[in-house]
Amino acid sequence: MYNEAKCHLCLQQRTLCNSHIIPEFFYEQMGLYDSKHRLKILSTSPEKHPPCAQKGIRERLLCEECEGKFSQWEGYARQALFGGTWIEINSSDARGIKCTVDYTKFKLFELSVVWRVGISTHQAFSSVSLGEHEDVLRRMLFTETPGNGEAYGCVLIHSSKYEAVTANMIHCMGTTDVDGVVCVRLILGGLFWFFFLSSTCIDPRQTGLFLQENGHLRILRTGERPNQYIEHLAKALFNADPKRFRQFEK
Repeated sequence: MYNEAKCHLCLQQRTLCNSHIIPEFFYEQMGLYDSKHRLKILSTSPEKHPPCAQKGIRERLLCEECEGKFSQWEGYARQALFGGTWIEINSSDARGIKCTVDYTKFKLFELSVVWRVGISTHQAFSSVSLGEHEDVLRRMLFTETPGNGEAYGCVLIHSSKYEAVTANMIHCMGTTDVDGVVCVRLILGGLFWFFFLSSTCIDPRQTGLFLQENGHLRILRTGERPNQYIEHLAKALFNADPKRFRQFEK
């Protein structure tokens, strides 16, 4: 039995669950667990990090009640992204996929992911700091208020250039500046996720790419490189431990 501590979401003194930072269904759907349900970890400094993490990367963050709240949104997102249900495909072409989802559930799911990444103390997410946005996001999640389509929007991109890599990797790319807005970048579920840390209107060209309040969601397709980050990462991983890197290429 663990001693009580303050839940990061409701701020009450509770017994905390060992919460996943990245929802566990991504590990399962992407086949990232081995036969013992361990996550394989690649690092540019393998001597400093364990080769595996049991059941993925977790921390004691949430009480049971708040964990259950997140689980509902994750269950919906899992079916929408991987199950083919609770999602309506409106069109699909070379430019991307246009579909319809439940705005509140999917938006709160998106917010829950970037918030957990931002508050995590794990080395894998050390490059992300939410600053003043941390408590804003916490309150949105606690009150189950997704905000409007412009608030803390997320752009989803599928890159055929890196498909072989992104299909088998969960990775935090840190933050970047996009037209004056801090953007948290993740590789997750075969997609690039770009979370914009802004509660107000930004460039209309970008807000049109966010999940809309009517449930319209766009997943962009590109044959170009979103940036050169992945190439540099792949080279660094290989140079750090060529033998181990090859075993994960199979």
